[in-house]
Amino acid sequence: MQEYSNEEIDFLALQIGCIVRLERLRQKISQENLGLLIGSNNTAIGRLERYEHFTSWKILLKICQSLKIEYSSIFNLQSLDNILSIIDESYNLEEKLTVEKQLFYKKLKVEAKEKFRKIQR
Repeated sequence: MQEYSNEEIDFLALQIGCIVRLERLRQKISQENLGLLIGSNNTAIGRLERYEHFTSWKILLKICQSLKIEYSSIFNLQSLDNILSIIDESYNLEEKLTVEKQLFYKKLKVEAKEKFRKIQR
């Protein structure tokens, strides 16, 4: 089993949130509806997507099953270019792109670059 550094774990949390958000947006499922599907709520989904806290493996597994994401694949560190591409696609799929969401995506790209740089040291 591969061991991850703390920096890699931080990047992984961002990566998982980005992957979940992208698949949810692709399938046109709201955070609220996804929360209902897994027996949780939109707050938990939002926090996961914004990588504000680590979620339990049970909730993450339920999310992956609901969105048809291969559970084990989300734990493989991806390239920065791939994550930035996921962020861009999510941005383009947003139906209600408020100023707040625009700022979120801009900040997310900066954070992804910073977290990835820490891995490269």
